[in-house]
Amino acid sequence: MIDLKILNKNGDEKFTAKGIQIDVVYDRIFEEEDKIVITASDSEYLAIKLDETLKESIIYTPSKSFEFIIPKKELMACYSPDAFSGNEHKITVYEPDDEVKYSSRLISQNPLDQRGQKKFYPHAYANLVTREAPCFYERNAIDGVCDNSNHGDYPYHSWAGGAREDLEYYLDFGTEVEIEKIVFYLRADFPHDTYWKSVDVELDDKSRVTANFVKTADGQELVFDEKKKTRVVHLTNFKQSEIPFSWAALSQIEVYGNYIKEDLSKIEIRCATNPKDIKTLTTDELRNEFHISKLFTRDNIRMVYSHIDRIITAGIMPVYEELKLEGSKELCADYFLQRREMGCINIGGKGIISIDGADYEMNPRDGIYIGMGNKEISFKCIDIENPPKFYVSSCPAHTSYPTVKIDITKAKKVPCGSVEECNKRVINQYIHPEVIKSCQLAMGLTELEGGSNWNTMPSHTHDRRMEVYLYLDMKDNDAVFHMMGEPNETRHIIMHNEEAVISPSWSIHSGVGTKAYSFIWSMCGENQEFTDMDFIETKNLR
Repeated sequence: MIDLKILNKNGDEKFTAKGIQIDVVYDRIFEEEDKIVITASDSEYLAIKLDETLKESIIYTPSKSFEFIIPKKELMACYSPDAFSGNEHKITVYEPDDEVKYSSRLISQNPLDQRGQKKFYPHAYANLVTREAPCFYERNAIDGVCDNSNHGDYPYHSWAGGAREDLEYYLDFGTEVEIEKIVFYLRADFPHDTYWKSVDVELDDKSRVTANFVKTADGQELVFDEKKKTRVVHLTNFKQSEIPFSWAALSQIEVYGNYIKEDLSKIEIRCATNPKDIKTLTTDELRNEFHISKLFTRDNIRMVYSHIDRIITAGIMPVYEELKLEGSKELCADYFLQRREMGCINIGGKGIISIDGADYEMNPRDGIYIGMGNKEISFKCIDIENPPKFYVSSCPAHTSYPTVKIDITKAKKVPCGSVEECNKRVINQYIHPEVIKSCQLAMGLTELEGGSNWNTMPSHTHDRRMEVYLYLDMKDNDAVFHMMGEPNETRHIIMHNEEAVISPSWSIHSGVGTKAYSFIWSMCGENQEFTDMDFIETKNLR
């Protein structure tokens, strides 16, 4: 589902559109600093065309959201004079299919790139811009306009850093890509211009290849012997063809290659980690051990198997296809629940879970316990414009208990915390000894009240069982600082919406958010006693 909003500079809503794809005419005049906001529920890639004067481009949006601010008049020198003018504007947005997203193509084009933003890709930036003039901005070299016979405003805009050689230009794709060749269009307003006789192209691994140029307006190619993986293409060591230095500029850089498709359909295995090792980990290494992202991708089962108490965390999002839980080599099982039990809470739209031929309609926030021995388990969508998101926790079991659906009204509600301590919340216990029987799994949903942002304070550990948290009900720009680690050696992991984190039994687990949020907790281990906790006084945390 794609959501389009147009807001004025004060944030007031002027226009909205929603659908699997957007193809609309905005029949009003754009005003300076109007903001176009696009969000996608299940895609990081969007094909966007906001104006007939701009080329359609595939934009990579890791946060599944995109913003474009209508430029002020003084910033319009790098756009067509007709851009965003008049009172009819055709806007199209859709998710390209995988064949297009990950195909070999021109991957550098982005006429919607804006200076200073670092959230939508490809994105260009540099250490210098001539006179800080918009007609020389970095984005000009990736907007798809190759006219290079003159200099100045559109269509002869370019990236220029002045009559000097100490220039650095960067093209960031937002994630690792494979590149095959680069085509350079040097500005060719001769004799006003000179040209660079060479530029070094540096990649993420610090390898460098020199691109050599001649005096021409034609595109000049740098072809790699084999595909190179990188996130950033860095142009450096600019060498002018003559001294004293004169004006040289880049009209366009075209990078050909492909974005790399991440295979989220395979079970990811995470090994258990010794608490002593955690003290030595970098932020990225800590996240690789415990953080789980991209849980909900269309028509896919994303599954992480942790050796910590053998818990499995999964996100299941059927849209067009029925998805089935099955046995695997990793489980050495003929079917998924041969030696396991599982719980599931639906955090998306309405869906259906079929269990050995019996259908269970799952509304938003409905939960279900499915005992060991059930063989055929599948997941279906009812409304493709509002698909379900089934969050699953599964652990080993030695006894079979009946399947029980638990909607949120049947969960046991435990008020907790206070306004004064900024942690007033309600714990909804779905799978719990006082609600239903399970072998070892416990699962529930905690909802913080507005104005509260702390969870699980005072901090505690419980050596008898581990836990997994899924954070949700957060906006794009919100975050939770999830606290973990030994009480005298605490660490944190930044969590965004619908991301999960593994919490070992030796670790504290508390968090504080930028706003109120909710989280699903799942526990397994030695016992199911919810009150079995070893509290740590806040003054003793380090």
